[in-house]
Amino acid sequence: MVKKQPKINIEEILQERDANLAGWKRSLADFENFKKQFEKEKETLIHYMKADAISKLLPIMANWEVAMKNIPEDQKDSEWIKGIMAIKNQLDEFFQKEGLEKVKTVGEKFNPNIHEAMLEEESDQPDGTILEEFEPGYRIGERVIKYPKVKVSKRRN
Repeated sequence: MVKKQPKINIEEILQERDANLAGWKRSLADFENFKKQFEKEKETLIHYMKADAISKLLPIMANWEVAMKNIPEDQKDSEWIKGIMAIKNQLDEFFQKEGLEKVKTVGEKFNPNIHEAMLEEESDQPDGTILEEFEPGYRIGERVIKYPKVKVSKRRN
């Protein structure tokens, strides 16, 4: 007795194959999208960590700059001071390579998104013009990591 072979439906097999292939392609696309999103989030995290580390160094740099402005005249040409200035220049170059930029202030229009107003003073300048910078501000890219403290003009009545 010969057993009957089940009838093979080629059409069903091809449909199943196509469905499996489409599912595999969707999974592959989802995985590629996940990898791209992961890389983007990793870059964002690195950017924020770098900005955080640099922002912690900014008060030290501000104090250094104040100290450099107060060097006695008779010591400005000493080798020791020249060495200290060379180190400061290296740090400035490092900050520049990392994308740190000083926020523009004096003469600019006050922008509450990037400036911190400490005082307002009547002046002949247009309203909202920054008259003086009390403390510098810094940004990396579009992110402000330290807001500059400024004096802003208001029109005389």
